[in-house]
Amino acid sequence: MKNEQETRERTSYSYRFGTAEFDEARFELRVAGLPVDVERRALEVLAYLLRHAGEVVTKEELLREVWAGRITVDKVLPNAITKLRRGLGEANAERVQTQARAGYRLDGVVSRTAVGRQLSSRLELGAGQPVPGRENFLLQRQLGSNRGSEVWLAEHAKTREQRVYKFGVDGDRLRALKREATLARVLQESLEDRTHFVDIIDWNFEHAPYFLECEFGGQSLLEWAETELPATSQDQRLELFLQIADAVAAAHAVGVLHKDLKPANVLIAPLQPGWLVRLTDFGSGRLLDPDRLEALGITQLGMTVTQSIALDSSSGTPLYVAPEVFAGHTPTVQSDVFALGIMLYQMLAGHLTRPMVSGWEQDIADDMLREDIRLATDGNPERRLASVAELAARLRDRHARRVRREQADRAEQQARTVRDTLARNRARRPYLIALVGALAASVLVVLGLYRTAVQARNAAQQELQRATAINRFLNEDLIGRSNPLVVAKGQSASLKDVLLGARERVSKRFAAQPLTEASIRTSLTMLFNMLELLPEAEDEARRALALYEGAEGAGSANALRARALLARLLTRTGKFDESLKELQNLERLTQGSDDPLARYLVASVKSIYYMNQGEYVTALPEYQIAIPLLRQLEPDNFTLRDSLRMDLVYALTQNGKLQQARDEGQSLIAEAQARGDDNGLVVAFAQVAVGRTYTAEGDPGKAEELLLSAQKTIVALLGAEHTRNAMVLSDLFDVAMRRGDWTKARDYGQRVYDIMSRKLGLEHNASLITLANWGQALYESGAADEAQARLRPAYDKLAATLGKQNPQSQTAAFWLAANELERGQAGPAAALIDALDVKALEAGGADGKWQQRLDALRGLLAARRGDTAAASMLLPLLNVLQEDSSGNSRLYASAKAVVERSRP
Repeated sequence: MKNEQETRERTSYSYRFGTAEFDEARFELRVAGLPVDVERRALEVLAYLLRHAGEVVTKEELLREVWAGRITVDKVLPNAITKLRRGLGEANAERVQTQARAGYRLDGVVSRTAVGRQLSSRLELGAGQPVPGRENFLLQRQLGSNRGSEVWLAEHAKTREQRVYKFGVDGDRLRALKREATLARVLQESLEDRTHFVDIIDWNFEHAPYFLECEFGGQSLLEWAETELPATSQDQRLELFLQIADAVAAAHAVGVLHKDLKPANVLIAPLQPGWLVRLTDFGSGRLLDPDRLEALGITQLGMTVTQSIALDSSSGTPLYVAPEVFAGHTPTVQSDVFALGIMLYQMLAGHLTRPMVSGWEQDIADDMLREDIRLATDGNPERRLASVAELAARLRDRHARRVRREQADRAEQQARTVRDTLARNRARRPYLIALVGALAASVLVVLGLYRTAVQARNAAQQELQRATAINRFLNEDLIGRSNPLVVAKGQSASLKDVLLGARERVSKRFAAQPLTEASIRTSLTMLFNMLELLPEAEDEARRALALYEGAEGAGSANALRARALLARLLTRTGKFDESLKELQNLERLTQGSDDPLARYLVASVKSIYYMNQGEYVTALPEYQIAIPLLRQLEPDNFTLRDSLRMDLVYALTQNGKLQQARDEGQSLIAEAQARGDDNGLVVAFAQVAVGRTYTAEGDPGKAEELLLSAQKTIVALLGAEHTRNAMVLSDLFDVAMRRGDWTKARDYGQRVYDIMSRKLGLEHNASLITLANWGQALYESGAADEAQARLRPAYDKLAATLGKQNPQSQTAAFWLAANELERGQAGPAAALIDALDVKALEAGGADGKWQQRLDALRGLLAARRGDTAAASMLLPLLNVLQEDSSGNSRLYASAKAVVERSRP
């Protein structure tokens, strides 16, 4: 009992220094024998400095121990020091020394006298005690503590299984525990691979001490580093850091910010042949999208928990807090990037408690790593790396980056050598030639200065003219024309009306400035495209291309961009032959070029060209080339990159890579929300893309929930007739088909076709695909004649436009063949079935079942022709067919009927 009591208690002291005396047991300060009234926090700072008299105590350590790592107001620690010095009086104040850029130290002689004993566990917990409410687990040792909270390692009395318990007694700690439990459930429900996260097993939020019961993930990285880190190489340290970064990136991908990343919140355990790293302690974390709880079906554990997640202002441990958070801004994905950048520096430097101060570069020998750390910890979030995933990618690519940089350095060195050689040769020429050369050079300098002056004057005049023209265009042709007194339509003038009117005045306004006119027309192209004024968008794109080619040449960067834009637009309007021609021109103009811009433009056009023809296998690698190149070329062009990433999610889904698609979609949602400048459309579009993954996975309920939520934003901002809403309706069509709800499917199919055909025309491949989808729903519902009237023209026109082997043509052919069999037309069905190809069908929507569906069609054809072997062909296919449309598909019903008729 005595040992247990000694474990739970520690000695309290009375300290004397100068004319001051501080009684730790009574928490009382006296100066010259008289009690001094000083606020509690300032006395807690004094107590900690006295316990470490003569040592430098860092600011971070004081904030962690006295304020439990929570920042309440700016300069809270300097304010407390000021109040402490004031209370100590002039005679003693100078003993509290400020250590520049480090912390504080209590100087001078300090004597202490034991005055009693106090509990080392404020929660009155001790080694050997059972965990309150978990009697089979015995507390082993305390792992950490803060005000009102403690972390203990416990062990099962019989099985020796280890658990970690996080205890709290007050309202703040209870809210933090609830928040951590909620975020842990978000991670558990959203991530398939949780290897690098500590799972929460149970909790007690009913009575004090409240606690979380967690799996044991090893010792903290901070403790581990004291003995193990010095023996690790740089590459091994990077591998450990990348485990941390991958875990944080995965959390961000599902909308979870950590907000308190530091070595103490990283656990590490042996895992042959190395180490396994796990992330823990999300008590300060938050959700980027609080509505995600409802979407995941997670209990909110009371309104206070929900509010804490959405509005919590705790900012983590000061050493790792990003400057913008200190300034009062809301933490974002980039705040976690900053903390990881600090940790990366500490791990590579070999000191996990070292602050990152001026001169830190001397601790990092590798220039590539110095660059990565600098980008991750940039004080301006606009210059900081955009995501943890980007930081991890740079670290993994450091060797290739070094090779590229060395090649560039060698090229520069060779050029310098040539210049030096020419200079030496000139130095060897006779005096007369040198004199003539000097005179000629003087004349050239004078002429050059004159030419420069003239060019500068002309350039200034041109810029002034350009600025004046743009200003007049904006004020007179755009803003002025939206004035009800100017526009005939008065207050009903729309953005469409204003833009259509302004485009007619562009040529006149910028007649002498072709490059400015081209830039304006490029902007109009994108605006018309968004407003779905596609003929006008195409016309502006062609004009912009012609202007750039005339002013700069077909191979200029601007002309190449304009050609790529035109090719993408032609693809959207279904003009595939013209789009292919522009793509081929683009490849010809960039042939042999290793310029990132050229490679990006070709890949971006190819990706969209193949995607719109349903060739998802071919499109996917092009997106994977284009997106990183765009990030490199135009890191701030979020609009275009977001669009390509949403297409990438769809391409991954259609290729059956559902988890990759979902992770990419969730990452896009998290980044869009973190930017804080989105009107909600990017998030809504990305939610639609993520919803598709759940449909493909066979979870139509979750898919429908995401789709309906996104649809509200899309309809509110773009209108019900926009093609983006048609895309949502198309996904809801897929959900209804999965459920076997043919009534809803027919309705969705018709509505999608109506919008697409009105917007894009009856002959557009997107209209024909939606017509085939509508026909499929009619076939499933038993309306074979109505289905035939949609499927036959849809297939014939798709085959004529895209070719019979195109995945979209093949899918339409499959359902047309099924419907022909339903109508008893074996001959036409056979002709279609013979031309079907499993690879093409899988390319149009990979789920691994197209071979069985095609075999079923062949079996039904055999049955229609009276073949007695048809039943034996169909019997082994029933289980697979039953999985389609919740066992309600007509293909399954027809196959089952043939099998049952064959039974005696």
